[in-house]
Amino acid sequence: MPETVIGVAGLAVLLSARLLYRWIAGRTQIQLTRLRQQGTSERLRDLPPGSIVTERRTGEELRIEIGTGGGESRG
Repeated sequence: MPETVIGVAGLAVLLSARLLYRWIAGRTQIQLTRLRQQGTSERLRDLPPGSIVTERRTGEELRIEIGTGGGESRG
């Protein structure tokens, strides 16, 4: 009987550690994404109208055109 209790307790500790690890990894990924986006926003504020910024990251490409309002035609 004590071996069963020890086994169940060990399994509970392992599952808790795995859950904690996944939570920390997910939270870290979210924070890194926020910091990356914040850095992009700060750099874009200093650019003059008409600038085009292209950022390439793993598996994605972001293209931003500065100063092109929604009502303007691009011709």
